[in-house]
Amino acid sequence: MRSSATRANQTPNWGKRDDGEIGVFLPIARNGYLKSPASPQYSPTYDLNRDVAIAAERCGFDFALAMIKLRGCGGVTRHWDECLEAFTLTAALAAVTKRIRFFPSVAVLTMPPPFAARMVATIDSVAPGRCGINIVSGWQKAEYEQMGIWPGEDHFRRRYQYCAEYTQILQELWETGKSDFKAILSNGRLPPRTIAVRKN
Repeated sequence: MRSSATRANQTPNWGKRDDGEIGVFLPIARNGYLKSPASPQYSPTYDLNRDVAIAAERCGFDFALAMIKLRGCGGVTRHWDECLEAFTLTAALAAVTKRIRFFPSVAVLTMPPPFAARMVATIDSVAPGRCGINIVSGWQKAEYEQMGIWPGEDHFRRRYQYCAEYTQILQELWETGKSDFKAILSNGRLPPRTIAVRKN
């Protein structure tokens, strides 16, 4: 039987499972996922997220996901009223880790696919093979209305088709370095274009 001292010095291996992978949500927004005023209150910082990412890697987690939040909940705790930017943060975290993978989130209504493709390719140059992307279809109308980019109520019906097109453009850019896909749902905001990105 191992002593308690021996067990205490071993690193847990929580991320290794036979039936999938386990990751962590990075504390990218104010107060993380707890709205309660009884929970610890904090603002998101690079230092906090770096410490979480390094600890997650040390404990054997497979990935860390950085969400996107464009509008907080307000109230007493100002829940999510402050939020770091996912791609910039994961690029910095990729540089100080060795194994864990990162998934920054993109709200498809806010960013044309060529920009998202290029940012993931850039992070891949920092940490080869360790960056993916989390596609967010956009469901909270107020987040987009405040910026004047809400496409209308019909978006709820067609948002997954929009995401499928968005993903197809990303894949074409990563695989071939160019895309001339004509997005039927873009309402003119994403004209067909050719753009070079770093290929794998």
